[in-house]
Amino acid sequence: MKRKISKKGVLCWMCALLVVAGCAVNPVTQESQLSLMSPQQEVATGQQLYPIYTQMSYGLFQDPVLQDYVHTVGKRLAAVSHRPNMPYEFNVVNGSEMNAYALPGGKISITRGMITKLQNEAQLAAVLAHEIGHVSAMHHATFYTRQTVAGLLMGVGSAVLQSAGVGGADLISQAGLLAANLVLMKYSRDQERQADELGMEYMVRAQYNPAGYVQTMAMLQEEGQRQPSLLESFFFNHPVTTERIVASNRRLEKYGPSLRTPEALRQGPFQERTAYLRQVAPAYALMDEATKELADGNGSRAVSILRRATSEAPREALIWVHRAVAEKKAGNDTEAVAAARRAVDLYPEMYHANYVAGVVLFEERSYRESLERLNAANKAVPDQPSVIFYMGRNWEALGQRDQAARAYYAVLKKVQKGPMAQYCYQRLVSWGYLR
Repeated sequence: MKRKISKKGVLCWMCALLVVAGCAVNPVTQESQLSLMSPQQEVATGQQLYPIYTQMSYGLFQDPVLQDYVHTVGKRLAAVSHRPNMPYEFNVVNGSEMNAYALPGGKISITRGMITKLQNEAQLAAVLAHEIGHVSAMHHATFYTRQTVAGLLMGVGSAVLQSAGVGGADLISQAGLLAANLVLMKYSRDQERQADELGMEYMVRAQYNPAGYVQTMAMLQEEGQRQPSLLESFFFNHPVTTERIVASNRRLEKYGPSLRTPEALRQGPFQERTAYLRQVAPAYALMDEATKELADGNGSRAVSILRRATSEAPREALIWVHRAVAEKKAGNDTEAVAAARRAVDLYPEMYHANYVAGVVLFEERSYRESLERLNAANKAVPDQPSVIFYMGRNWEALGQRDQAARAYYAVLKKVQKGPMAQYCYQRLVSWGYLR
């Protein structure tokens, strides 16, 4: 006969399990806190997610000078942080929005759109130091722990209460999903305040003018009022409030005048290392304009703008990707294929370039070349339903029904509604794989 366990007993068991899981000493506060993410897990999670999130953020901005510069500034700040031994990495991703984010383990990205708006190295340092502050204060581990515990508590249902032996294996079962959501976490107000304080502290330790921090926050607030859509991602994760700006101004005063000099803003090196970015910025502005035109149904206008953009910045793969899409929607099939191939030639590892090329080539019946591009896209960002779907369409066109069926089944495991799911379901039924 099974012995019933009270709700109180289940909660006691869970508390004991959490205690066994261990506590960690926060390197900033020097206080013990519950943490279900060890430093080793944190590093491993960041290493796994960093290449994927880089690709989902439109890949690396293709300027090795700027990439090296941002990495150097970031490492200079990380070295004076509370967790200097984390394997920090810094890169510039090619999103037009103004954003920056940190993954677990010190993997930090800043967008091309953000850097375009900055004016000196101290402002760049402010953005990177703020993200380092989140890493130093273990905000990712705190979020992971909170979400895991919440999932545990929500799971206390009849099935658990009816069992005499409550297994602990499910404690880690959501790790993949939680890890994938870590970059999308919305920091609490207290965490943002702490990252502000730490960010300015790290700037001062690294000999930057801390006024750069206040300049950056004021610029972000102004841009948010002027162009809210540009800052949607940043304000979701890092809401810049008047209270935070006032607090940063007050904090600035305590550091005194020694570093508050024009030289410590380091405008010269910043202007030098961002020269190529400023050179291609007008072409990217055209790309963003064309994207809006395409969304409004003005296909021919979008094509015209993007042809001008690729002429002004012929080395930028992302602009060629947008051009390929616009040319295809305008019915310019030959131009679409050429633009897609050009994008892949410029950036062979880029997810968006390979995916768009795969779709365009499929529709041109170049099935094997399309499969090659889609396989490259799947390698960059694994298991995206739309990529798998077009792989299936290629296998189907090549007469490889079993391989197509496996692809369609994989799509249905991820997507249950919409035209793509309907197509997969109908094919599997008509072929006798489903009833």
